Amino acid sequence: MGKNRAHRSGRTPKRTGGRTGRGKSMAVFTAVVGVVALLAMAVFVGVRMWRNRQDRGPDVVRDGGPARPEFRELGTVASGRPSVTAIAWRPDGARIATGHADGSVCIWDSATGAELLTGRGKSDEAVESMSWSPDGQLLAAAHRHDHMTVWNAASADAIWEVDGGDIYAVVGWSEDGRSVKTYNGEEYYALWNVDSRARERSWFVSIAQQGEVVSPDGHLAAWESMAEGRWTLHRTDWQPGPGDEREWELLGHRGPIHGVSWKGDSSELAGATEGGVAIWSASTGQLRRSMPVDGPEVTYVSWSPGPDGRWILAGPDAGDHVVIDSDTGERAAEVSTRGRSSSAWAPQGDRLATIGSDNVVHLYGERNK
Repeated sequence: MGKNRAHRSGRTPKRTGGRTGRGKSMAVFTAVVGVVALLAMAVFVGVRMWRNRQDRGPDVVRDGGPARPEFRELGTVASGRPSVTAIAWRPDGARIATGHADGSVCIWDSATGAELLTGRGKSDEAVESMSWSPDGQLLAAAHRHDHMTVWNAASADAIWEVDGGDIYAVVGWSEDGRSVKTYNGEEYYALWNVDSRARERSWFVSIAQQGEVVSPDGHLAAWESMAEGRWTLHRTDWQPGPGDEREWELLGHRGPIHGVSWKGDSSELAGATEGGVAIWSASTGQLRRSMPVDGPEVTYVSWSPGPDGRWILAGPDAGDHVVIDSDTGERAAEVSTRGRSSSAWAPQGDRLATIGSDNVVHLYGERNK
């Protein structure tokens, strides 16, 4: 009886599936509308951001900061002169000195490339190293075969010459700019006072100390451990204390480290490693980024001075080098140079001078795009 009641009354049994299907369709439709709305909003925001970038002009990059200028050749100096054997920038970057195979020195305007002065002393031996005094008034040069000449940079007059004295290279000046610092090629340094025309003092420096690369702020130093391509860092003013770490190793790269160079703010180091350039944190020694460099094996790096440290010069012991962007590793320029001792950054870090294989000094620098 119960089974036939619905049939006899003429009623049709309920179908629950139809209403459920309509609900699912409505949900799908709503979801599609939502996705379309999100896509439209994303396109709108993207167009607005693109227009904002265009409005800000070409000197803005994706991170909102100023675009880096191009790095390219600016010109040459010393063309037609005897072979260039040494170069040195004046501390303000306005002048560059070139030393030559005949013992002469020339001073050039670094902006125009014009020759300003030529100086000669008693020695006709090649100039092998030079250094400007901190105030830019004097220029000292070491010649081959143990001779030093000090010039007045405003007149190119030789004001003092030292023949002998175990002088292999001129490596700097005292802070007051009155004494030239020299190296004997082995383990001794000396100061030569320009006013008294005498050697003030000399002192011993061990091979290990000579191998140290001190940070620009003077607080840290890097050195090669056991000549195995392993480099460590240590504090120059370190005093033993509970839990203090005396030194820490540069880690995370591949192969030996051939040499290092500090960033101007002393926060990072660059190193020549297998395949290119590595950048480490100075505080931890951990690798921050690796930047491949095509071509011959990189055995030398030199970070441009200044806290920004925009550029890194990298290359083999001899032959052409490249300048790369220190953040991205992008190749900025290929530079003509005879090798690591044939290049010098301007003190401001915006220009580079190299002695090319053509015995001409090539000047490279920044130009806005």
